[in-house]
Amino acid sequence: MAFCLQGVFGLEFCADLPCLDPMNGQIISSSSTGNIIWTVGYAGHDRDSLLALLKGQAITAVADIRTFRGSNYWKAFDADTFGPFLRENGIAYVFMGDVLGGKPQDPALYPDGRLSYDLMAARPEFKAGIDRLLSGAGKYRICLMCAEKDPLDCHRTLLIAPALKRAGFDLRHLVSDGRVETQAETEKRMIAINSGDTADLFAASAPDPDAELVLALQKQIVKAAPLADDAIKSGKRQNNF
Repeated sequence: MAFCLQGVFGLEFCADLPCLDPMNGQIISSSSTGNIIWTVGYAGHDRDSLLALLKGQAITAVADIRTFRGSNYWKAFDADTFGPFLRENGIAYVFMGDVLGGKPQDPALYPDGRLSYDLMAARPEFKAGIDRLLSGAGKYRICLMCAEKDPLDCHRTLLIAPALKRAGFDLRHLVSDGRVETQAETEKRMIAINSGDTADLFAASAPDPDAELVLALQKQIVKAAPLADDAIKSGKRQNNF
């Protein structure tokens, strides 16, 4: 019986083949993956330690959401060599930085010199990328991969996670010591880091968790969203981190 391990998210997708979990040989169905997508940042890892994190959660597909395919600092994770490494270890790989990358090269997305996540999220290309993730999640255990170690410093949490949550998905973040941080825990950290504003005299007497999260997200985006001068490259080796 044939199994699909390589096709991902409509690129080489083998709709008629079941997906085989390389960890235990079991066939993965949409009911076993659930509405969960994982994320990881490779900073501080080598290939083997990152692979161990992925294997520990039985990840079967990695979606690379870096804007650029290579890095001056973490060459082991250049797309042209890391993708084949994952495939050799039973994990499918697809580069999606062209539609979901956090440093788009369109100057129009940088009003006032800083990337607008609202403008980026409204792009048809971004929405199509989210749709590909949602489709692939029915067949694969997907992990989004970017460079930043802390999910709070990365667009995977600040831009992509809200879109996935609106579609009914939850996220799990793989951190360097092997722990899994839930999206709720990540958001709680974000609120704690960004709290301390002067109280709103017209606010309701009971705190509104959603309002707190929106405010914390806005403040974290200001800290993390790239500046045009740093993100848009010209005549140089383009790199992520």
